[in-house]
Amino acid sequence: MAPSVHRALQAIVTHQIPADQIDCAILAAINVTLCLLSNGDDRVAEGFNRDTAISGGRAPHIWGFRT
Repeated sequence: MAPSVHRALQAIVTHQIPADQIDCAILAAINVTLCLLSNGDDRVAEGFNRDTAISGGRAPHIWGFRT
C-alpha cells in the first residue's frame, strides 16, 4: 500500500493539490489499492471507509458516512 500512497503524495506535489483536497487524494489512493489487492472486492474499501468514519477521521464528510 505504501507505493500507492507515495504516488498519491507525488501527484499532490506535482499538481499542486489544494490543502483541503489532500485527505481525499490519499484516501482515494488507499481505497484503490485495497480494491486491487482484494481482487476487486469493493467491500474491503467500504470497510476501510466505515472504520475511518467511525474513528473520527475526516472521512465522514468526504465519503458521505454518518457516525
